[in-house]
Amino acid sequence: MFSFLYKKHAHTDLVSSACILLVISFFIYATQIFSRLDHLVFDIGQKIITISPPDDVIIVAIDEDSLYQLGRWPWSRNMHAELIRRISAENPAAIGFDVIFSEPDQANPDGDANLARAIAQAGNVVLPVLLETTRANAQVVETLPMPLLAEQAADMGRVHAVLDEDSIARSVYMFEGIGTPAWQLFAQAVANVAEKSPSKNQFALKNTDSNLHKVQRKDQRRINFLGPPGHFSSISYAQVIHGDFVKGLFKDKIVLVGATASGMNDSLTTPISGLGVPMAGVEFHANVLESIRKNRLIHVVPLAFSALMLCLLAITPLLWLPKQSALMGFLTTLGFMVVVAVLFGLLAKFWAIWIPPSAALVPLLLAYPIWSWRKLQAAQQYLDLELAYLKQHLNILTVDDDLAGYDKFDVRISQVRTATEQLRILQEDRKETLAFISHDLRAPIAASLMVLEKHDQLRAHLQKPLSQALDLAEDFLQTSRAEMMDVKSMQEIDFTGLIQQAMDDAYDAAKQKNIVLVRDMVAGIVWVNGNFGLLHRAALNLILNAVKYSTADADVHISLSLNANQTQLTLAVMNQGLGIPLAAHKQLFQRFSRVKGQEKVAEGTGLGLYFVRTVAEKHGGTVDLDSDSGKPTTFSLRLPVQGYLADDLELL
Repeated sequence: MFSFLYKKHAHTDLVSSACILLVISFFIYATQIFSRLDHLVFDIGQKIITISPPDDVIIVAIDEDSLYQLGRWPWSRNMHAELIRRISAENPAAIGFDVIFSEPDQANPDGDANLARAIAQAGNVVLPVLLETTRANAQVVETLPMPLLAEQAADMGRVHAVLDEDSIARSVYMFEGIGTPAWQLFAQAVANVAEKSPSKNQFALKNTDSNLHKVQRKDQRRINFLGPPGHFSSISYAQVIHGDFVKGLFKDKIVLVGATASGMNDSLTTPISGLGVPMAGVEFHANVLESIRKNRLIHVVPLAFSALMLCLLAITPLLWLPKQSALMGFLTTLGFMVVVAVLFGLLAKFWAIWIPPSAALVPLLLAYPIWSWRKLQAAQQYLDLELAYLKQHLNILTVDDDLAGYDKFDVRISQVRTATEQLRILQEDRKETLAFISHDLRAPIAASLMVLEKHDQLRAHLQKPLSQALDLAEDFLQTSRAEMMDVKSMQEIDFTGLIQQAMDDAYDAAKQKNIVLVRDMVAGIVWVNGNFGLLHRAALNLILNAVKYSTADADVHISLSLNANQTQLTLAVMNQGLGIPLAAHKQLFQRFSRVKGQEKVAEGTGLGLYFVRTVAEKHGGTVDLDSDSGKPTTFSLRLPVQGYLADDLELL
């Protein structure tokens, strides 16, 4: 009963653990409560793999050296016009000028017109649009280039990155704007010009929000960063102005012009830059540009599919936790959690797919404690049931209910330990009882039978019950010896010779019914590791049973064979009796079991087949039955083989 309850608890523990993990996974996914963990996995995936920068993208950097050589910022628009002319003279694919020209140059009014002419002559200059607030808590406004410059630009796009709650830029919106998501990305505009594609700005969209000043966003994507700051090829702004560069440097390339000097407030903290070394805005745009060109902007997997995958991963440890030891289960779960984290990071890096992994990682971290809790709960209930059974049915046990201790589970273990020690005492008493049966009980019964030989009148009445009592005592003694057999006492035995001896011992019984024992023995000697006395009695029981339940003048077939690789022997004993119904097979090998309807055919104690099964299991073997009503009955004893010596004396 307790075994059944324990198995039921095991099944319930598995289901309850799975349900708990699924609830945790779904809650984390729905609330994004562990988004910092998601960001950490994403950042690690971006950091551990570096991709070579493209050869056709170059940054013209407004760096510290340029500020030193050309003077304080802002510079004259004439200087920017000269830069564009020098670059465009080499026929670049596109020029992305990441500098906001939203107001006229007060110091040099002619500079604006000069810059506009340079932009028009180049024909491939992209200018930025900035979404910003003019003061704290103010509304967001769109800051566009001066109309004079905007009219000459090949395309325009928005320079804006999405900062997560930890102030790290990991993603962008493909479209964004005030009232409507009309503006494309600056990097997208540069890619359009380089690939001679039309602009993707969506000015035709209608505003569907009553708040015309609200920022509208569309299609968020994570960025696949190629490498740390300084990863892209770059040249100083001052070098270009002075003509200090190799001829053809900009030919057919995408040129991005922007600030990299510290203190110009144009830098972002990214997953690959860290807090100590932020990434310049122009290089951030270069990473976005390359992700767009290679179609490597990261897509977020749809809700249904990602939730299903995360839930399946969350309960995966339940495949091995019930089968492994506590330590191996913990280590396997921990290793699997690391593999899942790395896999999700690499999915974003190489396959541009993102699934927030915290909904799987946190349940994986909790899987081992939850499973252990459920198993400890089941173990505690099982211990309580066992202790209650011991106290109720074995009154001799003195299990103390008042054992003191802070750890209640340890108290239960102490109680079981006490009960176990007392059961050992009972086991010793059992051995003494067996000794009593074997000597003090069998001896007087045997003596009584001898006395009866001299008294014919008493013998007719008492010999049969006394013989049955002696047989029962002997069978009970042998069965108990089999149950308590120590495997360390086993020795190598010639099983072929053992069977020959068992057949000789059964000869008289077979002769009384005129039954022929037909032998079919393997040629040679088969060695097994075992107890000679127990194995001999088991084989003799099978042969005598076949004789008892066979009709007179029949044959009993006894065969000894080996399997193909000679690692297992089979002793098969077949008789031609009444047969055994299939419904009776299951209980036939139990204590005191007899086949209904055959009690009068032959007398016995009902311990013979139970004894055979016990001996077989103690020797690492099995015993089975092949029979049905009206069909021959075959008992097969299978044991592992230690060695086989063929008749030609060749050791196989």
